[in-house]
Amino acid sequence: MLVIREAVVNSLVHRNYSISGSKIRVLMYDDRIEFRSPGRLPNTVTIEKMKIGVSYARNPFLVKYMENMIYIDQLGRGIPMILKKMKEAGTKEPLLMEQGEEFVLIIYKA
Repeated sequence: MLVIREAVVNSLVHRNYSISGSKIRVLMYDDRIEFRSPGRLPNTVTIEKMKIGVSYARNPFLVKYMENMIYIDQLGRGIPMILKKMKEAGTKEPLLMEQGEEFVLIIYKA
């Protein structure tokens, strides 16, 4: 549940809200859950950098709100935690990618 919560919070906080008409989508399949969030990675953030904790607050107001609600304890810890928890569970490594104008996180079932 911690991994799912983190993926949802990341989708909400890091999406590009200037892309109108797009929605965050959570797609559930038998073998995986896909989180699709509008917007490519900002600035110099790359997938490899995300894996080691590099982050950029595209929506600082939402980040602060989520911190106040205790959904975020420190920016940049989410993706490394997801990778660690899924490895501990013995699952296939989550897939992070940009696809078109979306950022996609795929978490595989154990």
